[in-house]
Amino acid sequence: MPKHKRRKRTPLIITASGAALVAALLLAPGADGAPSPNAMPKGDLPGWKQIYADNFNSAVNAPVPVGSFSGCDHYADTPRAYCSGLSGHWRDTLWAYPSGWSDTARSGADGNGGAPFGGTYEPQRTVSIGKGYDGTGTLKVSMYRPASGGSNVVAAVVPRKCMDLRDGRYSARVKVTRADSGFKSAWLRYEGRAELDYPEVDDYRGTNVAAFSHGSGSEWSVQTPAYMTTAHTYTWERRGSTVTVYLDGRRLRSGGTSLTTSSWVWQNESRIIGDRSKRNSGYAVPGAKAVLEVTWATCYKAVG
Repeated sequence: MPKHKRRKRTPLIITASGAALVAALLLAPGADGAPSPNAMPKGDLPGWKQIYADNFNSAVNAPVPVGSFSGCDHYADTPRAYCSGLSGHWRDTLWAYPSGWSDTARSGADGNGGAPFGGTYEPQRTVSIGKGYDGTGTLKVSMYRPASGGSNVVAAVVPRKCMDLRDGRYSARVKVTRADSGFKSAWLRYEGRAELDYPEVDDYRGTNVAAFSHGSGSEWSVQTPAYMTTAHTYTWERRGSTVTVYLDGRRLRSGGTSLTTSSWVWQNESRIIGDRSKRNSGYAVPGAKAVLEVTWATCYKAVG
């Protein structure tokens, strides 16, 4: 069975000084070209050509039900990847990690140990597209731990047109509409020993969103005041050896990266690190659920 490529990440640490730094950054003027926090940006931006944009509204009256993201093992982890259970526009634009692949907690790819169980990617049991929490179309990832116990059932979605970009800009508006303990997200680009994670949380309700950069000479992070249980727009761009991250259209920081080319993955996982102050140490109990909804998503390639 193939293993998706992941590297060890530093667990989220929330500090007063970090929160103060982010608060100061959020008072700064918005960066040129940063998208509106609510509306999906349409068309090119200075220095960026839009190559993918979807607000999922076409699925309000023609929903894509759970079960449609099946047969996702065709040309896996390449720009040719597709899910045979999808058709038309959805097959052309979206792919998901195939059934049976292990998430980070289960595979141990992050080097973390001690979790009593992990998760398995099962897109045919978790992913759908249709009318969302705000009445518009959303892409939903409905994660859960079976009532009988066992591994969490999760999913990782990949916009096909955003794969294998060297320089790229990525933006999405996201809200977690159910947040039982035991589930996390790390939306990322990765390759070998380099990785950029944003947004990332260790627990949807209990930790703030952060950005992490990993790789030779490019270890840095940004803590934000945002929680994924409130709708926010997350944007980050990579050009050359520099990555810049935004929250709701406001620049947080720029930093170095050793990324070259890679895919943009909406990765949802099992909780990896326990917390003894929480019920069941924060791990999902049997019957636990979490639902992540994407209101819109877009990506660009660099021009000029």
